[in-house]
Amino acid sequence: MSSPFGLSDRIIILSDETKSAHALERLLEADGYGARALTSFQAARDSMKRSEISLLVLNLSASRIKGSIIGVSEDDSGESLRRMKWAHEALDFVKEVRSSKATSELPVLVISKSQTPQDKVACLNVGASDYITRPYQRAELLSRVRAHLRSWNYERERTDKFEQLNVLHAVSSVLASSLDPDVLVRGTLSVLVKSFGADMGAVFLRNSEIQPMNLVASEGFDSRVDYSNALSELYARTAPLMNGKPLLLEPLPDSGRKGLVGEMLQGVNGLIFAPIGLQGKTVGAICLLSRKQRAFAGSHEDLILTICNQLSVALENARLYVETRKSAAQLSFVYNLGNNLMTSLEMDELLGYSVFTVGKSLECDVCAVVVKSSADPDSLISARFTRLHDEKPDQADWYHAGRINAYLETSERAIQPPIEIRYKEGFLRDHLVSSETIVPLVFDDSMLGALICGSYTTRSFSADDHKLLGAVAQQLSLAIRNTELYRRTKDTSINLAVEVSRRTQEIEEQKRFTEKIIDSLPVSLYVVDRDMRIVAWNRNREVGGRGISREEVLGKNVFQVLTRQRRRMLEDEFTAVFRSGDLVRMEQESWIEGQKKVWKISKIPMRVDNAEVTHVITVGEDITEQKKMNEAVIHAEKLASIGRLAAGVVHEINNPLATISACAEALTARMDDLPAGEISTDFSEYLQIIRDEAFRCKAITNSLLDFSHQRQADKLPGDINQIIEQTLHLVKHHPKLGKMAIIKELDPSLTPVFVNEGQMKQIFIALISNAFDAMEGDGTLTIRTRWVESEGGRSICAEFIDTGCGIPASCLAKIFDPFFTTKPLGRGTGLGLSVCYGIVSEHGGKIEVVSTEGQGSTFQILLPMHCDSSEGQVGDRLPEGFSYLEMEGAL
Repeated sequence: MSSPFGLSDRIIILSDETKSAHALERLLEADGYGARALTSFQAARDSMKRSEISLLVLNLSASRIKGSIIGVSEDDSGESLRRMKWAHEALDFVKEVRSSKATSELPVLVISKSQTPQDKVACLNVGASDYITRPYQRAELLSRVRAHLRSWNYERERTDKFEQLNVLHAVSSVLASSLDPDVLVRGTLSVLVKSFGADMGAVFLRNSEIQPMNLVASEGFDSRVDYSNALSELYARTAPLMNGKPLLLEPLPDSGRKGLVGEMLQGVNGLIFAPIGLQGKTVGAICLLSRKQRAFAGSHEDLILTICNQLSVALENARLYVETRKSAAQLSFVYNLGNNLMTSLEMDELLGYSVFTVGKSLECDVCAVVVKSSADPDSLISARFTRLHDEKPDQADWYHAGRINAYLETSERAIQPPIEIRYKEGFLRDHLVSSETIVPLVFDDSMLGALICGSYTTRSFSADDHKLLGAVAQQLSLAIRNTELYRRTKDTSINLAVEVSRRTQEIEEQKRFTEKIIDSLPVSLYVVDRDMRIVAWNRNREVGGRGISREEVLGKNVFQVLTRQRRRMLEDEFTAVFRSGDLVRMEQESWIEGQKKVWKISKIPMRVDNAEVTHVITVGEDITEQKKMNEAVIHAEKLASIGRLAAGVVHEINNPLATISACAEALTARMDDLPAGEISTDFSEYLQIIRDEAFRCKAITNSLLDFSHQRQADKLPGDINQIIEQTLHLVKHHPKLGKMAIIKELDPSLTPVFVNEGQMKQIFIALISNAFDAMEGDGTLTIRTRWVESEGGRSICAEFIDTGCGIPASCLAKIFDPFFTTKPLGRGTGLGLSVCYGIVSEHGGKIEVVSTEGQGSTFQILLPMHCDSSEGQVGDRLPEGFSYLEMEGAL
């Protein structure tokens, strides 16, 4: 009986009773199934190896299955022991069937006399699909058999379809991976051999209709033996039997094992041949051979035919691709040849390049070109390329001038002479040349010459090669005519060249005059374009100790020349002018040979034809003297304010004097109360404080002198953390310190900076005193030092964070102004933060404040890192408190 999917049903009945087994066999055959009754487990194994079965029926005659054979009572007969033992072997056989990959899903039906649930569970546990007890109804048995066969056939059909889809996917991946015919054929054959379980395979293809079928790929054959002739003979025998459809021979008949084919087919049990067709014609075939029993199924015929159709389409696409690529290569060759020919305007160079390129591309043994001379119609101009030798004979030795002249004169009467192939009376004097292809060079119905391609063999050019030669001839003819026109116009261009030279000289003189004007200006000037390259550089930029000559900078990037200026700042300045088109003015300071210089820098946008800004003109004017005069006026005004500053000086002196007074009182009190052993220690400490505070008073008065005489305080490398510790030691006797808490968070990794310790202590004491005043009740002052990143690099930051009343937002912008204060009358003069601001600025740093009214204030002091000459500082030693800055006004 056949399944709904066309798969035949084969049933094996395995029983320990021959009569009962044959009864089941007859019952199933009567219902249309192919059944076979067996009583041996080994016979069942052999039958399952030889052919695929659809159902295994185990007929057990034992009255019970579960239990030990040894435990059988003495009342049981020997027949009962045999049946029970056979039942146990049957269960082991079911386990064996389930453990095999080929039969793991095979349905197993157990028919048993035992009606105990334990025996049924035992059978199902070892892998039985169903369990029927005897006696049974015939209809029930057939119904269960049909159900199991239907499920098995459906599963086989699903598996086969899935495997076919996998094979088609693998083949499609190969066919989509390349356009090389050899890769397509070998890849497809490899997938088929692996997927069909074949041992060997071969592919045959026909290149054209008039050529025989050729073996193009093989796999699985012994590489030490040449089977090409045997495979060709096998195809010749099998091709008439295919008739446009796949041919499956399994088992392989002995009549096919003859001659060379017989030697190749030793041990082969199955063969499948499938034709490769294209547009109704057979263009090839695929052959698969297998040594296994039943390696090929009937479904393989349709599958391999589908794959052959896909392969034929892929091969046709590959052929079209190869032809298209060849055509594209020819077009590219003609295009490149035409471009290169148009770049040469000398006849000898033009002809030499053309014969070399054409000879190499078309693989000619000899390639030559002969053209008429436009200067002398009776003479010829020629060039030759040979692939085997490079000797250069005399001009008229390697060709027959008379034959060529006769050809050119005869061809003049033809409208368009065709390409001619000559085997005799050729143009070349080379006895090795057996054939010549003559391509006429014609332009505007005028014969210019001939292109000659000689071959040492009887090789003939294809139709595509003739088209390519025709296109090359057109390009070469056009180039020859352009070269002739160039020679004619060359003489007439001499007067034009003289005129151009005269005009150029005038432009150069005008340019030099303009440069003289720019060089005469009493300013430093240079011009950059949008690529930041210097295009002008006047003489004033070349003077001075750091001047650079004009020849060294013209054409260079401005950042490569002005290396001592910060690139980011300079680039932003130029970019702003290019973008906005506005004039920018600024002042910069620099130190040149120990002298301070002040420059007024102007960046002027320059436009061409009222378009966007194309250049920026930078003008630097030395305003040092003017600046000194302005500073003198300001200094005079400062002297007039000395009297107003006296009150502020008193305020600054009161703090250290109060500390001195407190220490003196404490020393006096301790002298009377402490034993003699401790007096010396305290006496020394308090005297040191008195001395330090006296020096600080002197520093404060000196600051007043500095204000009037513009003196600069000496600076030395100092540790900010140590200075803060010393300052806190000075204020430890402050009357408000008992109610306040001070938290120190000092970073030990800070490096020394150039500072004046006295001035730093003055700043820190002023900020601490202000914090104490802001915190009327209990409060916390946090002093923190750390590294910060800024535009100029790494800086050292000292922060003073209090939890006081804060500063109103309206006053933040004015707290550093002289005489501005938020304290009541009599408690402050408004000079503390102003003096702090001046000291920090003089140190090259910044002081910043962030405050929220009612929550507290944070004062930050940013100081640049200390860097001595040993760490990379270049140039003259600068005065304390100044860093080197290269000005745009002068180098």
